[in-house]
Amino acid sequence: MPSQIRVLCVDDDPDFAGLTATYLECRNDRFVVETATSPERGLDLIEERPPDCVVSDYEMPGMNGIEFLRAVREDRSDLPFILYTGKGSEEVASDAISAGVTDYLRKQSGTHQYAVLANRVSNAVDQARAERRLREERRRFQLLFERLTQPTVEVEYEDDEPIVRRVNPAFEEVFGYEATEIVGDSLDAYIVPPGNEEGASRINRRVQDGGGLESVEVVRRTTEGEREFLLQNAVYDDGSGGFAIYTHVTGRKP
Repeated sequence: MPSQIRVLCVDDDPDFAGLTATYLECRNDRFVVETATSPERGLDLIEERPPDCVVSDYEMPGMNGIEFLRAVREDRSDLPFILYTGKGSEEVASDAISAGVTDYLRKQSGTHQYAVLANRVSNAVDQARAERRLREERRRFQLLFERLTQPTVEVEYEDDEPIVRRVNPAFEEVFGYEATEIVGDSLDAYIVPPGNEEGASRINRRVQDGGGLESVEVVRRTTEGEREFLLQNAVYDDGSGGFAIYTHVTGRKP
């Protein structure tokens, strides 16, 4: 079931605010609309229970829509905010964009404008939620990457060379290379011992062809000498790079 969308409509004209709320809720059954007749009251409501989107007029006493937007952005940089105003000018639009408005819509006569507004609100909220999910997924992945006990390195290929983009703390500890030393350079130049270049090249070609490695025994160079590892990887869909995961097995064989 589609999730609810809470909308805060701020307009100093209570009749227009109520009309906007009624039409929005009729246009989309996901909408639950609350109204405020001043930006100050709007800020209070946002603090009490942040909505999913703010729809605000421009011309209001005490604080106009741009000033209201700037006040909202002080604490909530990603809250969708739509300026819905009867005052249209390039200057207002420019100021709104500079202040971080999500969308800008002119008030018009007739009911069609509410269908447009409802669509803008829905799109803005869906996009904001998608961006928040992506940020959370990245945060969780970064946490997993950093806490893996196995040395792990992310590479992207440039002219067939696996260029290091990041390494986890376990990689720094086991291989002895600091991230600041190795990031931006070819991984193979650091950890592939002389005589093992062809094997490393075969692995690189397989990765670039989109092939994964379940578990391959390799010898790799650390700052303390050569060691044996089991190498696994997770490959980008387009073969442009991926993650190499090493399990240290030197001395484990019977």
